[in-house]
Parts: sequence; C-alpha cells; structure tokens
Amino acid sequence: ITFIDNGRVSFSNPPRQPLYEFEDTLGGGKPKAEAAAEAMRRIFPNVDAQGVQMSIPMPGHAVSPAELESTRLTVEKLDTLVQEHDVVFLLTDSRESRWLPTMLGTLHRKIVICVALGFDSYVAMRHGVYPDTDDATRSRLGCYFCNDVVAPTDSLTDRTLDQQCTVTRPGLAPIASGTAVELLTTILQHPLGGLAPAPTSGSNPDSSPVAPEQEGVFGVPDHQIRGYLVGFRQHAIVGQSSDMCTACSPKIITAYREHGFDFLLRAFNNTLVAEDAPHVPIAVEDDAANVPENYSYLETLTGLAALHRQTDDIMADIEWSDAEDADAAAGDTDDDFEAV
Repeated sequence: ITFIDNGRVSFSNPPRQPLYEFEDTLGGGKPKAEAAAEAMRRIFPNVDAQGVQMSIPMPGHAVSPAELESTRLTVEKLDTLVQEHDVVFLLTDSRESRWLPTMLGTLHRKIVICVALGFDSYVAMRHGVYPDTDDATRSRLGCYFCNDVVAPTDSLTDRTLDQQCTVTRPGLAPIASGTAVELLTTILQHPLGGLAPAPTSGSNPDSSPVAPEQEGVFGVPDHQIRGYLVGFRQHAIVGQSSDMCTACSPKIITAYREHGFDFLLRAFNNTLVAEDAPHVPIAVEDDAANVPENYSYLETLTGLAALHRQTDDIMADIEWSDAEDADAAAGDTDDDFEAV
C-alpha cells in the first residue's frame, strides 16, 4: 500500500484518523504519507507500506514555467504508481485533485474507489472499468465526474478550513472509509472483479434475480453508496458513464494518449491551441491561446461547452408571456409561454 499526500499531520488529525498520534503533530508535523506508512508497519510489520510526499497537479491550478519540469516529473511518478498498484482509493479534499488519478485509473483499467465527505453525508463509489482497451463504447458504470455538467476547477481559493476538510463530524470519515473497504472486498470476491455489474437502482440485492455467473461470494457490488448521519440512512445508486465526462470519457483518454503531458498542461492551465480544433466542436483561430470565455478547456474538448451553448440558445428563444405574472396573481397556475 502506498500513501500519497502533500500535507503534514496537524492537531485535528489524530482524533479522527487513527494512524496518527499526538507525537506526529509536533515540530510542525510529520509528513502525512510517511507517518501513515510508519504506523501501518508498526501495527503489522509484514505489510509493504510506503509514503510519497506529492502535490497532485489539478485543473484550474495553473503551472508556471518554473514549475513545469517538477510537474512533469510528478505526473510521471503518479502514472507509474497507478500502473504498479491494483486499486486506487481517492480520498483527497477537493474535486479537482481527484481528476488526474481518475483519468489515469481509467486509462490503466484499475479498480478506483472514490470517497467524498460532506458536513454530515458521504459517498463511497467505484468507477467503471473499460472491459478492454479496444472497446471504449461499451456501456459501463460512471466515475465521480460523470454526472457533472461542469469541469473541475479551482475550488480551494479563499475557502476556510472547515470548507476544505471535514473536521466537525469525526465519525463520518471512518464510516465512509469502512464502507469503501467493504465495497472493494465485494468487488475482489466477484468473478468479474471490476467489471461486475451493479444491482438495479432501488432493488433489493438480496432478492433481485442475478445470473449465476454475475453473483459473487458477497453478492453484487453496488456502484454508489450514499450515507447520511441524519437518520443514519444509506442509499445505493447506479449511474452510467457519460461520453462527455471530463475525466473518463474516450475523448479525454484519447487526448492523453496522443498528447501526453501537453494535454495535461492545457487542462491545468485551461488553454487551447490550434491543433485542438479537430477535437473540439468550436471554431478555433490559428492564433487562439485561450479557451472561449466562460468555458474550460475540458468542457470544450468533451462537448460540454457546446451543450451549454445549445441550452443557452434554447432558453434565449423562449419568450415568456407578459400575462404570466398577472395570471399568477389571479390564481391561474397554468403555464403560459410561447416558444419561438
């Protein structure tokens, strides 16, 4: 197991993350990844654990010329780590920090388990795996980004500590993490592994009919498990992948295969160059340097920007009747509009 983190252990970590102790917070704090690996080796000496101090490059967080080479080496290191491991757990504090590991996990057909926390809610989900490298169109389960209609961008600037990391409900993290571990166990004990189908949304996995070849030792692994501390409720949800996903769609994987780090740099810096014109549904001038206003590079590349423009055009063509307010005041609730 390899831990990746760029932070140091602070006083808020030991109460909610049992691999850390008070001594780890002293002197400015030990590097989180290394401290976690050391703790695992103390608990079970036979474990092969290492810690890697790393800041994951992220969309919306521009890379300066001075950071170019170090960022390239970081990407190469992360790509190598993903290839060397069987499972990727995404447990980072921001949406954009999950983008690059999600894309690399999809590219290398790894089992990816994503856990995200809210104030009193959480989600633990597995990402869909391509059945093989030559079949990118077959239906598969969605990833963390598949339901989003906007690309990840900088969500950390000017955020307070409680907005960046869940520290107010310390029991939430182990509940979500335990759920994620059991989800992985169910996947590993299924004959299809990461390709295992998910139970139909809303069905009872104990009673819904499943073909024998799709049944695992621990049943069929869910796709998404969403939990709420209010009422201690839990729901299983299924969602399919999107061909406009900014992290796992074929367009994204193809762009990385063809352009490598240059593609990632455009995503990080949100820039578009002329050679992207065949890949995006917009007209690009030969000297274009930036993405069209209000849209990110990833949204432009995947077609989300075009979808937004089409939606805006449709909304602009709808003329609401001047009599609508008067009808509402008179108690007439029938919709009254004219589409032009």
